[in-house]
Amino acid sequence: MTVLRFSTNSVPERQRRDAAEYVYGAHVRGQLDFPKEDPIRVDMSARELGGIHLAAITTSPVRAYHAPDENGMVYIGIATRGTGSLDESGGAEVQAGYVNVVRRDRPSTALVAQESTILSLAIPHVQIVPRLAHFDTLIGRSAAPSTASRLLEAYVSTLLTDERTVSAADAATFASHVIDLACLALGTGGDSAEIATKGGLRAARLKAIKADIAANIGNPDLSIDWLARRQGIGESYIRALFYDTGTSFTDHLLNTRLDYVRRLLSDARFDNRNIASLALEVGFGDISWFNQVFRRRFGMTPSDMRRQRHLQ
Repeated sequence: MTVLRFSTNSVPERQRRDAAEYVYGAHVRGQLDFPKEDPIRVDMSARELGGIHLAAITTSPVRAYHAPDENGMVYIGIATRGTGSLDESGGAEVQAGYVNVVRRDRPSTALVAQESTILSLAIPHVQIVPRLAHFDTLIGRSAAPSTASRLLEAYVSTLLTDERTVSAADAATFASHVIDLACLALGTGGDSAEIATKGGLRAARLKAIKADIAANIGNPDLSIDWLARRQGIGESYIRALFYDTGTSFTDHLLNTRLDYVRRLLSDARFDNRNIASLALEVGFGDISWFNQVFRRRFGMTPSDMRRQRHLQ
């Protein structure tokens, strides 16, 4: 499934509550009650992957009433911005960055007190509860931010911004990684913790490192030791993450730079830039070597690639 996107900005004002409730209901069945004095603003991205449901919801203040869930799902929320409360255990407060587990075997209520952004995960009960050390004590409570919860947040956010359609096999892998990270964020132990660390945690670490590389591709300080310091991990661990995928940090960095230059050469807005300046911009210090690796990767010189686009 690709990402479903919805915004009340595209809906007439009088229809916004019903439209938001309908789209929200695709993720979790419930009724939305917006304060009459405030404009209704809801933006939502959602997708299903391998049997789990992911959603990112930015909303104006709202109270959500949830009916008992009949599908055996566990709902996990992370407020990335804003505050609110759950009606479980006397009304637990929701704080930004904390991981919350909501019971759905009976009616429940969630209050969003101010404009907030929430990541919501719906995971089949049988896939996560047996792996958690003390599930019953988690209901209606918040787990403090941790490395695992921050990686979970980043990993889910990436999945909700990636527009590509994925295969069933990839969807199952992504779902497994999400569940692994959720288990680590909420507390697991023994064999389950080891499995989660080898699966979801390593996958999320690698995704975070790749995102950091892409975001800083033109930074002259970009190197494995620079990344290790930023990520708070060892250089050998970074190398091992790439080796696990059949490549190396050096090869990934090189290919990322080459792909970036290719995109620039394919964009008419950069036609007034000479190729050497584009190569230097993404970290190639030796233009002769850049030309060699570019031709080896794409089967043509950078000039040929630019010329080919002009002929199309």
